Amino acid sequence: MELAERIQQDAMEAEQPETRAKLATAFHRISRSVRQTAALKLRLEREAKRAVREDQAAVRADRERQVDLRKTRIKARVEQLIWTEYEGEDADRRESILEDLLDADALEDDFLDLSPEAEIARLCMDLGLPNPPPKGEVSAKPMEGVEAHSTLSPAPQPPQSLRDSSPPGGPSRGASERPSFPRDNRGEDYWNSA
Repeated sequence: MELAERIQQDAMEAEQPETRAKLATAFHRISRSVRQTAALKLRLEREAKRAVREDQAAVRADRERQVDLRKTRIKARVEQLIWTEYEGEDADRRESILEDLLDADALEDDFLDLSPEAEIARLCMDLGLPNPPPKGEVSAKPMEGVEAHSTLSPAPQPPQSLRDSSPPGGPSRGASERPSFPRDNRGEDYWNSA
C-alpha cells in the first residue's frame, strides 16, 4: 500500500509526460493488486466464518436428532408403563405430563449424558408409576387375567385305548394303506376330567 502511494506521488511530481505515463501504469497495476489482495482477505474471512457457522449448525442438528431419538425411546417405554397401570383420561393426562417433562429435560445440557434407565426411573417416580424392570427383563407382576405359574405341568395324556399302538418305527404299510395320525400325548386324567 505504501508503495502504491509512493508511486502515485512520484507520478504527480514527474515533469515529463512519458515518465508520468509509466508511473501511472505502474500505479494502476500495484493498486489493482492491493485491491485484489484486500478482497481476497475479506472473502477468506467470510468463508471461514461461514464454515464455523455451518459446523455449529451441523453439531446442533446432530444433537437435536440424538435428543429426539432419546426422547422417542424413553417416551415409548414410559407410555407402555402408563397404559399398563392406567386407562382412559388418567393415562392421557399422564402422557401429556410425560411430554412436558421430557421437553423440559431435553433442554438441559446433560440430557444425553444421563443413562436412559435413570431418566425412565425418575419419570416413573414423577408420574406415580412403579419402577420399571431393567430393559430386557419382564415384570414379576402378572398381567390382569393371567395367572402366575412358577412351573408348567406336563400335558395330559389320552386314554390308553386311543393311543397309537404301532411299533416305534411306525407300521409297515403297503401302497394302499393310509398314513397314521400323529400321536396325542395327553394323559388319561385329561380325557376323564369332563
